[in-house]
Amino acid sequence: MSLAFHDAGLTLQGKPVLSGLNFRLDDGAQVALIGPSGAGKTSLLMLANTLARPTQGTVEPLGQNPWRLRPGPLAALRARIGTVYQTPPLPARQRVVNAVAAGRLASQSVWGSLLALLRPHDPVGVSEALTRVDLADRIWDRCDRLSGGQRQRVGIARVLYQAPRLMLADEPVSALDPRLAEDTVRLLSADARARGATLMMSLHSVDLALAYFPRIIGLRAGRVAFDLPRAAVTSELIAQLYAGEETAPAPALEPGPSALPRSAQC
Repeated sequence: MSLAFHDAGLTLQGKPVLSGLNFRLDDGAQVALIGPSGAGKTSLLMLANTLARPTQGTVEPLGQNPWRLRPGPLAALRARIGTVYQTPPLPARQRVVNAVAAGRLASQSVWGSLLALLRPHDPVGVSEALTRVDLADRIWDRCDRLSGGQRQRVGIARVLYQAPRLMLADEPVSALDPRLAEDTVRLLSADARARGATLMMSLHSVDLALAYFPRIIGLRAGRVAFDLPRAAVTSELIAQLYAGEETAPAPALEPGPSALPRSAQC
């Protein structure tokens, strides 16, 4: 089992953000998380990658309760979880090679990590990861010289280089054009499948979710509205999920492996 939520909830500043979450992801599962803005998708992923602690229930990534672990085992668990952020936390003056190499810092010794920050020990491996996102020529550039979309792709390359057992992605293609967004979702899905890793990705684009993920979880107001195989996600369910949203996706979509990825709105 790669990820399990047991009646999990999260309250921030006295306000319930998530509540009553109950689902599990088996090893190798690929799941898209969709829902309107403010539904709690980012918060859910923060529980999954141990950045936030549930205030109700439990969350068990890779079969462990992180909040019962000592610092050493907790660090080892986090090294096996990779997250692609909507806005990658890349220091402006950091070089791309260091930013990508940081994907494996948690699995190295303290001394090795310090040395890697000064001089990456695996530039060939970093270059290979960057090649997969079409950025190999920017390996020695500083991050502040990249566009928003390029920075997002550097964040993706970092997780590809990390090769985690549990891969989480929070709107990983929001800064990319539709063609590149589709290519990136396909890349992350294929990488996880090839390694037998588990992938959960939140997406604004319902088209991309239906085109590439066999299981869809719809989140609304901090609760799971539905958790269904792709074929069971109807246009009516999508309309209900996004009801009241000014920018809600058109509910005429029909799910399937060829569900209009070229028209994805990111």
